[in-house]
Amino acid sequence: MASNDTVRDDFMSGFSRDRNVKIPKRTEKKNTPNPSQYLPTRPAEGRKDVPKKVEQKTRTNQRTNNQRRQGQKHRSNRGRGNTPRDRPQRQRRPTPLDDEIWARVVENDPQTNVIVAFGESKMLLGRFTAKNTNCSAGDRIYVGVDSAKRTDVGDILGMAKIELLSNSAASDLPLIIQLFIEEKAPHFIKAFFNIAGPLSLKQHAFELLPGIGKKKALQMVEVRGSGGFTSIEHLNESCAIDAAELLSKRFVAEISDRNLQPRLTELLLPVTA
Repeated sequence: MASNDTVRDDFMSGFSRDRNVKIPKRTEKKNTPNPSQYLPTRPAEGRKDVPKKVEQKTRTNQRTNNQRRQGQKHRSNRGRGNTPRDRPQRQRRPTPLDDEIWARVVENDPQTNVIVAFGESKMLLGRFTAKNTNCSAGDRIYVGVDSAKRTDVGDILGMAKIELLSNSAASDLPLIIQLFIEEKAPHFIKAFFNIAGPLSLKQHAFELLPGIGKKKALQMVEVRGSGGFTSIEHLNESCAIDAAELLSKRFVAEISDRNLQPRLTELLLPVTA
């Protein structure tokens, strides 16, 4: 019996020792040293520097330097070789006044040395350089191409605007045109007053004159009859009007408004007699 107890005790003690033995788990892996840990580490590298385009910069610098040199040469040559012969002459633009022969002075400004006059053939206002400072409003001057006859004015400076005239010149313009019409009265009697007819079923050509309505126009047609007016005095007395003044106001209105139609300045001019 003693031997059986001894065997049992030995078996139990061995079993207890087996229970105390730590068996490594399969999931646990033994930490093995990483060979890379013992290698020298790579130094930290930042962003690589992009090489600058040195050639392109030098090109732009060369361009700017060349431009500066050219500008300096241009500035230095301004007063040296820039003679009237070297400069191309500026061509004068043609104007409607180029074919005018005679004109009437409207204004002579001695301060600016400019004469404003209207041409007799087109009733257009123009600006001329003054040669004769004694010209007064209403004078008839030669503005043709013959330079020997142009003793009062020189070159044509361009067209003039009626709204830019002085107050005295603007008030004198209708009177100067009226004097021109009275001097050429036979032409205007023949070209307008003796042949004027209806423009439409509702308007007569006489109604283009300021202050003439339909009733007055029919009265003028009746007085004119078949024989017509013999003179401007006959027209004024028989119709109780001032024909030259009315026609002058119409001309001034057409000079002021280039869109006014129909235009008697184009229908009645130039004066042929």
